[in-house]
Amino acid sequence: MCPNRNWVSSFEKLDGCFIVMGDDHPCHKEGIGTVLVKMFDGMVWELKDVRYVPKLKNNLISVGALDLKVSMRDEVLKIVKGSTVVLKGV
Repeated sequence: MCPNRNWVSSFEKLDGCFIVMGDDHPCHKEGIGTVLVKMFDGMVWELKDVRYVPKLKNNLISVGALDLKVSMRDEVLKIVKGSTVVLKGV
């Protein structure tokens, strides 16, 4: 989910759609589209089916929806895509 409409391409407007936040507060979902994310190593990821929710304060990415392997060992988070380590840190 993304609150910045300028980041969402291939935008498809949605009417009457809401999501319910963790505090049971409903937020209007105004559309859906694609967002390009530039990683620390310069690689660009294309995230599809990103929901545009203008009232969000931050972007939200569901790690479970990505094709990634996530592990935590000795307080170190490691995220791997295929054979490439995407993120490793505390």
